[in-house]
Amino acid sequence: MVTRARSAEPAPRAPAKTASKHTEPARAHTKAKSAPPPPGKAKSTPPPPPPAKAKSAPPPPPPAKAKSAPPPPPPAKAKKTEAARPPAKVTFPKKSQPPSDAEFGARLPAAVGKRFEALRALLKKHAAVEDFYYYGPRTGWAYRYLRGTQSLCSIVILQGRLVGILALDAAAQTKVSWEALSDVTRRARKVAHGTPALLWLDIPLDGPGATDFKSLLKAKLGP
Repeated sequence: MVTRARSAEPAPRAPAKTASKHTEPARAHTKAKSAPPPPGKAKSTPPPPPPAKAKSAPPPPPPAKAKSAPPPPPPAKAKKTEAARPPAKVTFPKKSQPPSDAEFGARLPAAVGKRFEALRALLKKHAAVEDFYYYGPRTGWAYRYLRGTQSLCSIVILQGRLVGILALDAAAQTKVSWEALSDVTRRARKVAHGTPALLWLDIPLDGPGATDFKSLLKAKLGP
């Protein structure tokens, strides 16, 4: 007879260890620590400050104006050795010192000298005789013009001016167009001396009076 072999009985299990009270707290400690909460959102980094504005360089100072050179001082006035003297009222006052033609002409400006020469030529054309005559200390020496025994006129230098002196009788005065003459001659007529029958005129010859004097001479000389 065949005997069946008994299967080996399993070994008895060790009784499960009862967890002691002392081990519970340990478990509590052995529990896996919960993961830390996710970190908060990363704070955004603040924007970088704006770059500082570069300070603009100050404008260059304007170029200094070149100082103009000071004007030269006015030339020093020459000191007058003598105070300016007015021309003598009488140019040739001394009876003992009659002038010559050259001395008389030297006292006249060139333009006045030409007018004087034109008058002399007119008088000589009418056969007038010319000489120097002394009229006294108030007039001095002057040119005198005669035609026969008739006195035509005199020409003298008074206070530096050439002056013609003539006398017109009533008949000659009627031949003169006084309104056509210059103011110089019309003023001379207003201050003339003498009488209506014989009017004495003193006319300056250094301007328009020289032309008027010719007209008066022609009225006196006749045709």
